[in-house]
Amino acid sequence: MRRAISSIHFPAMKPLAFALVLTVLGAANLAAHYTYILPQNFRVAAGDTVTVGFHSGDGFPESTAILKRLREPAIHTSRGKLSIDGLKEDGKRVAATISVVDAGHIIVTAVNATAIEEMRPASFEEYLAEEGLAHIVAARKERGEAEKPGKERYTMYAKTILVSGAPGDGYKTAVGLPLEIVPEKDPYRLQPGEALPIRVLLRGAPASNLEIRATSAAAKPVVVGTTDTQGRVTVPVSKGQWRLHTIHMERASGDVDWESLWTTLTFEVS
Repeated sequence: MRRAISSIHFPAMKPLAFALVLTVLGAANLAAHYTYILPQNFRVAAGDTVTVGFHSGDGFPESTAILKRLREPAIHTSRGKLSIDGLKEDGKRVAATISVVDAGHIIVTAVNATAIEEMRPASFEEYLAEEGLAHIVAARKERGEAEKPGKERYTMYAKTILVSGAPGDGYKTAVGLPLEIVPEKDPYRLQPGEALPIRVLLRGAPASNLEIRATSAAAKPVVVGTTDTQGRVTVPVSKGQWRLHTIHMERASGDVDWESLWTTLTFEVS
């Protein structure tokens, strides 16, 4: 997904290892990429040291840009939450190593911190349509804003699930991301041909009417469904590594028009 941007601003933030402040004027084109996490291996064992990559890209699985606003990388296990240290640039991604201590599911999360972006009218409308945000297109039209620029504040959340040894029920743990995809079956115990039911939570509550897209190394992103009133949808999957993503957008207050939350989930099906 590409955006033609009038301007983009990153609010002041404490740096992790670096910070970026950028303004782009005129008719420049900037790729807005999905933030996602890709571990060296999804199936691990106690005692392993695993490299975890924090990626940015429309495609999958290769990262196409360094994440300059990466914040709050963390591991979530039955022992609790642990921050990830030692991040470094590795090619076109940011990477770190984690140590696997116990059996069970390991959830890794990170945040691509908030930025503010203003887009020209036609470009904003195109972006909304491309990301399945038809209700925002309709809302702009109803308010007479279709021919006005769109100013958006957005934050991206990423989550991946690994499994070590004998799996438990940690896969269905909601770790508290403002927008979060939670599997309702263990991806690592799916039978051949079985689909993956998921639930999407917005600030801890079911998120309805969100378009879910799935992509794998063998397939381009495709819309697999829209969440129901309980935030649920079933995703057809096959053997391989997968990325699911969705976006929630709502009317904002203050100096921006819209607030959007982006989220991804990565996992592997055997």
